[in-house]
Amino acid sequence: MSNVIQACLYNPDPEASEELRQQIASLNFVRMIAETTTEEELANALNEASINLVFFHLDPDAAAVIPVIENVASRFSDIAMIAISSHTKPDEILAPIRAGCDQFVCKPIDPDDLGTAVSSVASKKLLNSSAGKCICVFGANGGVGTTSIACNLALEIAQLTKKRCALVDLDLQFGDLALLFDTDSEYTFFDLAATGGQFDEAVLESVMMELPQDVSVLTRPQQIEQSLQITPEVVSHAISILTSSHEHVVVDFPNRLDQVTFAAIEQADTFFIVCQLLVPSVRNAKRIFESIVEAGVPEERIEIIVNRGDSSGGRVTANDLEDTIKKPVFATIPSDYQYVARSLDFGKPIASSERNNAVRKAICRMARNIIGDAAISTDKQPQKGLLGRLLSKA
Repeated sequence: MSNVIQACLYNPDPEASEELRQQIASLNFVRMIAETTTEEELANALNEASINLVFFHLDPDAAAVIPVIENVASRFSDIAMIAISSHTKPDEILAPIRAGCDQFVCKPIDPDDLGTAVSSVASKKLLNSSAGKCICVFGANGGVGTTSIACNLALEIAQLTKKRCALVDLDLQFGDLALLFDTDSEYTFFDLAATGGQFDEAVLESVMMELPQDVSVLTRPQQIEQSLQITPEVVSHAISILTSSHEHVVVDFPNRLDQVTFAAIEQADTFFIVCQLLVPSVRNAKRIFESIVEAGVPEERIEIIVNRGDSSGGRVTANDLEDTIKKPVFATIPSDYQYVARSLDFGKPIASSERNNAVRKAICRMARNIIGDAAISTDKQPQKGLLGRLLSKA
């Protein structure tokens, strides 16, 4: 699942707003997506967004906030709640806990105490949920094969788990995931933005393109100008819903870092940087790695993929790459230009063609390493759909 917690602040005291927001923002595993001042605003936020945690500021009138906590606890049992107050008498601490809060944090807020409280509710109530993994694929530069890897990785994961995998085209202007399947989608990311960001799982599923290979694709808008309507909030909300309804979500990134892409990065369980063994590509991979770490993504979530790993002529080696980034290479995919180009031209992904090709084997190994042996289906029943029929002939 995504380990970034989406939080909401309930705060009836405007004078405390700035301090509370700064304290919450200092937690790099928490993303505050709403601040509310009334019970109605809070109800709208909880109904419209995928919120995992609510911070309740009890000051200046705790007695007025306690009924709000009780209402949220009765209606949203899966949402964690933390109370914050400067009033710390035993009965003042017990009141919000009895109303349904999981933790109490004293003011003035100690950042360590706040972090400990959030970590505690996360480990007990949030991070043990059944939400899926978000896998982001980012190219160190153009033309390194990011989209092809993302597409075929999703297919291999679906094939191994025998469960539908979600595939998201985050290149909102020039993405071509649909072309790799030689198809087009009637609905796109733009249709989600057109709802004002107020969409649920049913709406999201109706927008996605369902492929017979057990992959569901959320495609980029048809018109370039429509991409401007897609906000970070829409992207974050879409990925949050997908990780709650799919065990694996693969996101194909454009070659840029901005507010929209960071909305997806914040939810990444694994962030792949795809590069080639060429000096410009290695340098860019290092810059991207450092930027993502600076943004708060733990280094252990970031992995390096070498594509066309046997085509550099030996000028730059995998060891050079590892020495530069201080990170071992997660996977190396060999070069087979004619084979890959043919699959792109005809809209037939690698996973639906020759089973024993070296490129496909490498991507399949990647998929196995990502999902783990426990998630691989042992079902021996005949495979359904186009992919199953194609594989049975390989």
